[in-house]
Amino acid sequence: MREIIYIQAGSLANYTGTHFWNTQESYFTYDDDDEPIVNHDLSFDEGRSPQNQSTLCPRLLAFDQKSNFGTLARTSQADTATNASLDTTWRGRVVREAQDPIPQSEYHARLEGEIEEKGDLERTDPNIRYWSDYSRVFLDPKSIQPIPDALESTEAGWSVGQDLFRRYNEDTELMEGAFRLLVENCDNFQGLQMMHDIPTFGGFSHAFLTSFRDEFLKASTLNFSFLSGADPNHAGIDNFLDTKRIINDALCLQSLHQLSDITFPILNPSRWSPLESNLSQVLSYDKNSLYHTSAVISSLVETATLPLRLKDSREDIAMIADHLNWRKCSRLGQLGGIVSLPFPVTEAAFTDLYCNFSTGLSNKDEHSVFARRNVTRGLQDQDLTAFDASCDLSSLQEPLVSNIHAPAYPVPTSFPSIFWHTKPTSTRMTSSLVATPSTSIPLTGYARFVEQTARTRKSDGVLMSMGLESDDVKELASALWEIVDGY
Repeated sequence: MREIIYIQAGSLANYTGTHFWNTQESYFTYDDDDEPIVNHDLSFDEGRSPQNQSTLCPRLLAFDQKSNFGTLARTSQADTATNASLDTTWRGRVVREAQDPIPQSEYHARLEGEIEEKGDLERTDPNIRYWSDYSRVFLDPKSIQPIPDALESTEAGWSVGQDLFRRYNEDTELMEGAFRLLVENCDNFQGLQMMHDIPTFGGFSHAFLTSFRDEFLKASTLNFSFLSGADPNHAGIDNFLDTKRIINDALCLQSLHQLSDITFPILNPSRWSPLESNLSQVLSYDKNSLYHTSAVISSLVETATLPLRLKDSREDIAMIADHLNWRKCSRLGQLGGIVSLPFPVTEAAFTDLYCNFSTGLSNKDEHSVFARRNVTRGLQDQDLTAFDASCDLSSLQEPLVSNIHAPAYPVPTSFPSIFWHTKPTSTRMTSSLVATPSTSIPLTGYARFVEQTARTRKSDGVLMSMGLESDDVKELASALWEIVDGY
């Protein structure tokens, strides 16, 4: 068995991850005659429910600010250490106030009465306050890693984020405790599948991966990284926060190119404008809702990585990385697809409706591709004929292109009502992981912006706030140009 450990860090990553795990839960079968399509043991292990009962739990570490965990929030070892420190340094009177418990979420309340209110769950979205509000799986206590609010990293604080990880690791013994337990519970640990928010957990994730690589040099890592909303091609050096965000994004991309086997940057939903014309033809979603946008991202991530979990599949993270990065210089790829296919689907639809969530570039402009991995869900014979015809338009041939056809993507009741018609129980879709020269286009934007930042004294305040010096930024620009040259 080749188990995967999953890492989620940040709000968007955990919103996306909650949808991902709800999809995994939907694959469970409860009839001896029903054969599951996935190998659950790769992603789940025996854990403890909140009632301390034995149950299957994700092989997961979920990091976020403690205030974002909702009903999952608990006192962490870091909080305990902070309180102990206060007790030893403060000699005065200490007044402790307990926060009122967070009420049960609307979704979970409605789920308990699902038999009576099933139609209601199908028609309207519940009120979502936290990403835990719509979770359908139990998380083992060691999976819940709330970063104490008193130690929060400020947005785009690269050095602060690294220091935060080191302090948290020291206080909670994360790598020698919770993480090592996850590894030891694997028969044959293959590596990490990671999702993280670069703005708030970029430096933290860099420090985590550095610590991970120190001990697990041969383990594979597959990373989905959520960029900030700042666009290096449309931001000015005078904008303090945007400059900070862009440099932070660039630092993280450069770090991931070194530490991760393959990484897929994901555009912030605030930058999905180039995708709107295609998305609006198949979905009706609120682009300002994390609950909605994370569902779109999750369906693509879950489908693209499905071959890792399919029963009897021989694919693993290393195979995916080696396939896409066969040139050994393209560790940054692209994620794209069509979340809900029209019926019937035509050959042109596979190109016209395709959305590139890594660059926002049109699929029609993609004339050259190094390697491509397509996964389709729920296509019928006539759909497959149209899909094959669209693939024939590309000059890419096996083994550089891989096509895997799987059952339709399940839509649990926790999934938002983002479809134009009544929410289905499953949907037809496609998702692709691609290595292509066009990855150099956004990277060039970052390299130019960072280079410009290094040349002007206007950015000194930004660099100082990030714990960086001008020479650090010059080295970053040089490293980015080197990555661009690889494409």
